[in-house]
Amino acid sequence: MQTARVEITMSDRRNGELGALPMRTDRFFAVNSAWYFATREGASIGPFESKYDAQKGLTDFIDFIQLAEPRVLSSFYSNLVPD
Repeated sequence: MQTARVEITMSDRRNGELGALPMRTDRFFAVNSAWYFATREGASIGPFESKYDAQKGLTDFIDFIQLAEPRVLSSFYSNLVPD
């Protein structure tokens, strides 16, 4: 019996991520033809008209998180309620 060798490249890891590679899941999902994305915090963001729009929304969300001032992020996270 042969076993498959799995290689993990740096592109499989997030910036600064060390150790075992965690399981990844698809962030995008559809409910009644509306598309959403899930945040790491467990919230669902949407609805979007298409998966492409949800992907663009995720890019905008990540840009916001990276650029927002700490007090804005604190307020945002305190109001973010997981589904």
